[in-house]
Amino acid sequence: MSKLSPGEVESLSKLRKVVGNGSKLLGVAAHSSLTGYSFIAQEDTTITSFFVDGVESISDYGLATAVKAGAYIVVPEGSAITAITLTAGSVIIYNL
Repeated sequence: MSKLSPGEVESLSKLRKVVGNGSKLLGVAAHSSLTGYSFIAQEDTTITSFFVDGVESISDYGLATAVKAGAYIVVPEGSAITAITLTAGSVIIYNL
């Protein structure tokens, strides 16, 4: 089996972000053991904790104030959303 070219690796990475491993609707609650690369707010949503790779990152992503419906939040390639707490609203998280 031959190695993939850099362009093929990039294409596969983009495809993974489109296909992923499914999605899940998250409502008001604390959610842990996640492996998401992005989420979309389904309505105006209040997030009180947001962990990327196990590190609290709510201020790094500007999520300390209410997130508007339709907001699309993506973490960098190679990172994962590992936990999130919602106190109002809901999101659909897309899994790695």
